[in-house]
Amino acid sequence: MATELKRMTFAVTPDMEELMDEAKKIFYDRTQSEMIRTLLVAGLAAFKAEKEAKQKGGMV
Repeated sequence: MATELKRMTFAVTPDMEELMDEAKKIFYDRTQSEMIRTLLVAGLAAFKAEKEAKQKGGMV
């Protein structure tokens, strides 16, 4: 199964490392890469929803 994934490297602060360790308890049956992709997509979706709600004059 060929996929067209791009590699990305980023630095993790000690605070982020603690948060990632906590998240890994939830994503225990997935790879770290899959966990990060899932969290990134969810975070961006939440950010977009919050931004749209603010533009409509609503509160989040």
